[in-house]
Amino acid sequence: MKKLLFCTLVSVMMVGCGGGGSGSVVEETEENADPETGNEDSGTVTPSDQITVLDGTWKKQCGPVEGEPHYDIVTVSFSRGEFTTDIENYIDSGCTTPQPFAPNPTSSGNFALGDDVLLSDGLTATEFNIHTTQFDGAFFDIKEYDIVYVDNDILYAGDGETDSPLQRPTSLDYDRPFYRQN
Repeated sequence: MKKLLFCTLVSVMMVGCGGGGSGSVVEETEENADPETGNEDSGTVTPSDQITVLDGTWKKQCGPVEGEPHYDIVTVSFSRGEFTTDIENYIDSGCTTPQPFAPNPTSSGNFALGDDVLLSDGLTATEFNIHTTQFDGAFFDIKEYDIVYVDNDILYAGDGETDSPLQRPTSLDYDRPFYRQN
């Protein structure tokens, strides 16, 4: 049961944080590393009283879930260093028929924006450190490291999984971006 729950969480976070996503649990590489506050090498952090370019609600349109036989719509909200996610699962490509007996997972936690990162395609993205503290109402302690890039009202997340802050993606997932709702 624990393995099933962990696999579900990793799958949800991959989707919730952007496309091919960064769903792995990451060990800290430094004594002071902390996605809530950044680390000695991560540059700027997101204090709880600061509004960021991410603040607001973003929605990923209906699309296939990589490696799964269903589709989903993902909504992510950011506000002053905190985030929530809500995933709706469907059996059809138009996302009109809910997946029977499927959970529609939610999660929440803290995030921090860090230094700029030069990507392989020449764009400059931003480090994105995530600390998930709740998943479907249960306490969790998941730390993830990704990148984000905002182009007007479109949010792109990193493409691929990472397993340390030193191995962030170097390219973006352009297949299923998030669109600003407000």
